Amino acid sequence: MGRRAKSLIAGTPIAILASLSLCGAATSQTASTGSQALNTQIQLGDVIAGQTLDVQSASNGATLAATAVGNSATAVGQGGAVDFESNQQMSGTTAAQSNPSVNGDAGPTFVTATSATGNNATSGTTGAAATGNTEQVDNGPGTSATTFANLGGYADISSASSTAVGNTQAWTVSDGSLNATSTQSNTGVTHSETDVAANGSGTATYTATSVGNDVEASTTNSPVTLSISQSQTGASTDAAVFATQNNAGNFTTAATATGNNANIVSDSYGTSVGATQDNAGAVTATANGTIGAWSGTAASAAYGVGNSVLVSNAGSYTGVANDQTNEGAITINASLLSSAGGGAGSAASVSATGVGNAVSAYACATCNGTLAIKNRQVNSGSVHTTATTSTFGVNSVSSSSSAIGNTATFDVVGGSN
Repeated sequence: MGRRAKSLIAGTPIAILASLSLCGAATSQTASTGSQALNTQIQLGDVIAGQTLDVQSASNGATLAATAVGNSATAVGQGGAVDFESNQQMSGTTAAQSNPSVNGDAGPTFVTATSATGNNATSGTTGAAATGNTEQVDNGPGTSATTFANLGGYADISSASSTAVGNTQAWTVSDGSLNATSTQSNTGVTHSETDVAANGSGTATYTATSVGNDVEASTTNSPVTLSISQSQTGASTDAAVFATQNNAGNFTTAATATGNNANIVSDSYGTSVGATQDNAGAVTATANGTIGAWSGTAASAAYGVGNSVLVSNAGSYTGVANDQTNEGAITINASLLSSAGGGAGSAASVSATGVGNAVSAYACATCNGTLAIKNRQVNSGSVHTTATTSTFGVNSVSSSSSAIGNTATFDVVGGSN
C-alpha cells in the first residue's frame, strides 16, 4: 500500500472547544414566553487532536477516539420556544489524527473513530416553536481527519472511521414547528483518509467521509419552513480508504465525499424547503480494498456528489425550491482485489457512483400527499467513475459504475401521518 506513510499533523496538539447551551422549561407543552440565544464564536488558531496507541496485544479490546472541533454551540428548549441567532467563524486548521497499532490480538474489538469539524451547531425544542438564523464560515486552510491503523493479530470486530466536516448545522423539533435560515460557506480543503493494514477479523468495516457543508433537520409532528444557502469553494472535498487484510468473515471499505449536503426528514402536514447550493471544488472518493480470504461478503463502495438535497416527509405536503450549481470535477474510484485462493464460497461487490447535482423529495401517499417543486440544476464539472474487481473463486460478483451529471427524483410514496 503506497499510502502507508504517516502524514503527521504539524503543530502542538490543542484542545479548544467553544460551546453554548441553553434550555428553556415550562410546565405545559406550549410556553407563554420563549428564549433567545445570541451566539458569536470566532476561532482564529488551529485546533488539532492526536491519538497514538502502540501495544503488543489487547485481550479485552482496543478502542480509540480523536475529535477536533473549531466552534460548537447548542441551544435546546424543553417545552419552550427557542430563537437561535448564531454566527460561527473558523479561520484555523481543524485536524484530528489516530495512529492505533496492536501487534498481536485485540480480543473482541479493534475500533478507531477520528473526526474533525470546523463549525458545529445544534438547535431545537420540544412542544414549541424553534426559529433562528445561523451563519457558519470556515475560511481556514481546511478540515482533516486521518486514521493510520495496524492490527497484527485477530479481533472479532475491526473498525476504523475518519470523518471530516467543514460546517454542520442541525435542527431538531418535536410537537412544535421549525422556521429557520441556515447559511454556510467553506473555502478550505475537506479531507478524510482511513489507511489500514490488518491480519484478520470476523467483521471488518473501514470508512472515510468528507462533507464541505451540511444542514440536517429532523422533526416530528412539526411543520417545517427552512431556507438553506451553501457555498463550497475549497480546492477539494475528498475521502479515501486504503485497506489491506489477510482474512475476514465480512469485509467492507466505503468512501463518501459531498461538497454541499442538506437532509430534511419530517412527518408533518407541511414541509417547505428552499435550498441554494454552489460547489466549485473537486470532489473525490476512493475506496480500495485488498483481501486475502473471506467467508461472507467483501464489498468496496465509493460515492461522491457535488450538491445533494433530500427532503423526505411522511406528511401531506412537501414543497421544495431547489437551485444547484456544480463546477467541480467529480472523480470516483472503487476497487476490490483478492489473492489467489481467497474468497471461495463468498460474494464480492464493488460500486462507484459519481453525481454532479442530486435532489430528491417525497410526500406521503396514504395521507393525500402533494408535492410542489421548483428545480434548477446546472453541472459544468466532469464526472468520472471507475469500478475494478479482481477476485478468485467467489460464488457471485456484482459490479457497477455510474456517472450522472444531474439527477432529480420527486415522488409521493407510502407512509402515515
